[in-house]
Formats: sequence, C-alpha cells, structure tokens
Amino acid sequence: MRIVHISDTHLGYSAYSKVDEESGLNQREVDFYKAFERMVSKCLELGPDAVLHSGDLFDTVRPTNRAISFALEQLLRLSEARIPVVVIAGNHSTPRLRETGSVFKIFEHLDHIYPVFREEYEVVELGDLVVHALPHCEGERLASEASRLEPRKGKRNVAMLHAGISSLQVFRMGEFNEEVLPASYLRPEFDYIALGHYHDFAEVTPNACYAGSSERLSFSEANAPKGMIEVDLDRGRRRFIEMPSRPMLDLGTIEARDLDLNSLRASLQERIESQDVEGKIVRISVKDVSYENYKNVNFHWLRQLAVKAMHFEPKFEVRPQDLAMQGKGASIGALDKEWVAFLESYPMERGDKSRVRSRGLEYLAKGVEESD
Repeated sequence: MRIVHISDTHLGYSAYSKVDEESGLNQREVDFYKAFERMVSKCLELGPDAVLHSGDLFDTVRPTNRAISFALEQLLRLSEARIPVVVIAGNHSTPRLRETGSVFKIFEHLDHIYPVFREEYEVVELGDLVVHALPHCEGERLASEASRLEPRKGKRNVAMLHAGISSLQVFRMGEFNEEVLPASYLRPEFDYIALGHYHDFAEVTPNACYAGSSERLSFSEANAPKGMIEVDLDRGRRRFIEMPSRPMLDLGTIEARDLDLNSLRASLQERIESQDVEGKIVRISVKDVSYENYKNVNFHWLRQLAVKAMHFEPKFEVRPQDLAMQGKGASIGALDKEWVAFLESYPMERGDKSRVRSRGLEYLAKGVEESD
C-alpha cells in the first residue's frame, strides 16, 4: 500500500510586481499554480492508494475565485482517476470565527475527495487504510484533539495534522496564528504521520515527516528542495521526490562600513555579476552603510544589473547614527525612527514584533529606492 504526502501548496499566493506574460497574472501566483499542477500530474503517474494533503491548500481563508477554480480542476483530475484525496485545513485556511464558514465545503460533493476542516479529529476509512485527520485547531483544542488519535487494529493507520512540532529541534514558521504541539503526541504506533505547516522537508520522528511547501515563500527556504513524499506502508519505506520550483538566490551581505561610494558600487556590481540571476528571486544585503552613500547609490543602475532576475531585492541597513541626524523631516531616517518608536509602544498580544519591525523597515527603504 502506497500513499503520497504533499502539503502547503498555498494556492492564490502572490508577491512582487512581476507579471506572467502568458496569463497576465502575478508571476508568483502562477508559479504556485504550476507547482501544484506538477504534483497532481506526478501523483497520477505514481498511482498511489491515496494522496494526503496536510494543510494550507490555499494561502488565505478567502481565496479568489481563480484559486478555487484551479484547485477544483486539479482535485477533479485525481477524483476522475479514482485516487482518494484527504485534505485538511491549515492555519492559512481556517477562519478565526467558526461561524464564518470554510471554503473546503465546496469539496464535499466531489467523489473520492475528503476535506477535513471543522477543527476536530475525524477518521477517513479507505478500505484497509485508516486516515486519522486533524486540521488546524486553536489553542488548547489542538492538544485535546490530538490526544484522541487512536490507531485501529488490523489496519494501516496514517495520522495527519497541521501544526508546528517542538522536540529537540523546533519546527515552526513564526506566524501569528500557528499552533505548536509537543513531539510526544506523535505516537510511534502509527504507520506514518503526515505533517504540514513547516515549509522544509524534514523527518521529525522515525514515522513522522513534513513534506514541506510546494514553492519557496521566503529566503529562509532558498536552499531547501521542494517536492512530495511517497510512502510504502507495507515495506516501511519512503522517498522524497524533488519537484521543480522557482530558484531563490541570496547573494549575501556586503559590509559597507569602510567603503566609499565607488567601492560600494563596485562591490555590488561584482557580487551580482558573479552569479546567474536569470529567472531567479534574488536578494543582496548591505550592512552598515552611511546615509550619504545610501542616497547616492543610484537604484535604477543597481536594478539594471539584475534585470534578468524574476525579482531583485536589495536590502540596505543604514547606520543608526546617520538616521538620527536626519532630523524630523520626511526622510527615511525619520520614518524609520517613528516606525520603531511606534512598535515599541504598541502592545502585540500575538505575533513576532521583530519580524513586523523588519518588514516595515523594508517597505520604507523600498519606497525610497523606487523613488530614486
């Protein structure tokens, strides 16, 4: 008996300003559609006894009609091949209020498609295979529902859940609404446990794995392969099948403290031209740059160096003392200070304040760069 484990396809995700020439849609949105389509085609090629999707099929609670239509088309391909699909809701597709309703209800009428989304443990019986499905649950409810998972004698038992896992290594994404479960809940009696939420392929326990996301969503995943897991339950074997995905290239950090403007420009040019950036999402960072040099970099010239990249993201960290000298005018320094001061005084009950701070500073810097 064989299953295929996929996860975190985030259909409807979009980022950056690049447009796909063929469809006219956001390029990253198209990338995620194509990644899922390739996975479905591979599943049809492998012909498993079941496909398990362990959460975050969509990127948002309210996906667009386009994302919903695409998901339906792909699931119908598996349905028509009579391959059972069990898909659980992840944190990105679970509404905060249960009364809001779930987009997963539209899949309930499809033959061989089993959506699990009601924030409670459900059992899906597929002949000799029993799937113990636990979607995203809020707070203490997750541990309470996870404690109910119980293998059935004489069957192949597979559990699936969407959460971070804490063990010797903590597998989490740092998102505001993620839930984390101790590894002790991953019971060894199950033949396999299909985990979702963490975006890298990872073995958490001998019988529990994250399949990872279908595409890269951040530079922390730049070097992580993307794909799916094929599991042979009879032989107790599994293999990760790598699938094509959009490359991310981090060109590292240039230390600019001792560089004048010409040296800084030369370092940027050398670093960018030393790599093949075509079609890739590219980032380069500059640390400890003077405000005067930052103003005079010429961002149009800089972006032309990486014009073949799908997206180019230069990140500059201006010296704090230089920012402080910019006064209270409408400069990047003043805006930086106001943003940081606001966050320091603003209580955040959930989420990572440092990540919010960094993202805000990136947006402010990008505004200055694009106005150059």
